[in-house]
Amino acid sequence: MIKPTTIILLLFTVINSVFSQNTKDVKFLDAVYEKPVSGIMVFYNGDFIAISDINGNCQIDNHTNEIYCKYFGYNDTLVNIEDCEQCEIKLETNYTLLNEVEIDAKYNPKKHLLKLLKESQQTAYKLDTTIYYKFKEVNKIPELGQIEIFTGILKVESKGYSKKWNTIYISEISNYYNSIEQGNYELMQSSRIFEKFIIDVLYPKSIKRLKKNYHVKRQDFSAKDSIIFLLLYKNDNVTHEYNSVNFINNKIHTREVAYIKNIEEQSTKSYNKTVYSLSPISTPKHIVESREYLLTNDRLVINHVELEKIEKPKIETDLNTFIFSSSCKDVVEKVKFKFPNIKIPAQLLLY
Repeated sequence: MIKPTTIILLLFTVINSVFSQNTKDVKFLDAVYEKPVSGIMVFYNGDFIAISDINGNCQIDNHTNEIYCKYFGYNDTLVNIEDCEQCEIKLETNYTLLNEVEIDAKYNPKKHLLKLLKESQQTAYKLDTTIYYKFKEVNKIPELGQIEIFTGILKVESKGYSKKWNTIYISEISNYYNSIEQGNYELMQSSRIFEKFIIDVLYPKSIKRLKKNYHVKRQDFSAKDSIIFLLLYKNDNVTHEYNSVNFINNKIHTREVAYIKNIEEQSTKSYNKTVYSLSPISTPKHIVESREYLLTNDRLVINHVELEKIEKPKIETDLNTFIFSSSCKDVVEKVKFKFPNIKIPAQLLLY
């Protein structure tokens, strides 16, 4: 007769064996020094899927055949991993080391970063203009084959970041398709278009959070006139993270964030990249965010958001509908209430 303890151990062994068969181990090394590289962001078919830990390791689904890897200071690399279970990937550098005289012992990277952020912020203080963004948001529940697609044009009336939050309006809805069941939809998080917009990307509140919640390190390499800062979030729930801010000629150029967060045994993956215009002022011109999270009923949701700055569009009827932290569905219903005769296309477009 097998004892209960033996049964538990056998079951644990079987579970571990099955799990290991479903994933493959990947290790990233510096090609010159052959040392582990942490913070490598890994993408598959354009989706963020993993990030390497302090030992350069990460686990990837066994069915993944090709990955795209990126990290400041290393060449972006496309690797076929179809035939390996334990993959070792060596990354080539593309940086020039800083001379010792360029950074003295009193240098404080956090103060330097805050100074550059505030200078970029100052360029927008007197901004009084209207900016347009083409947007799309896609929510998918893969297990059920349910999807929501929302596309259109946003209008942002910028009155200066020092005064108040910018006012965001829907100018046009070009498509809205939704097959997500109401029960699942009610459990989903708010639309990221309106939560993750210009103010939250960089300006005052982000700077205040930076002082308190982040360790800051300046990368020990440079490229042309750029400076790169790495930020480490002070949160035990964040297991793997890549968070960088890149300046060119002392103006913010890109901010890129990728992390895996574990809360109450649930894992959330998130990737965000914002590219800023350098002239005449620092305002976001392209924002991309992808993330995965679990609903309270354990359904996986994959969310993708993209915004791209455009010239003033020719719109026959400007919807001019104010929005703030709503679901895509709520925004559409608000527009329909304001314009009862409006016809909004509902097409299952592939992205």
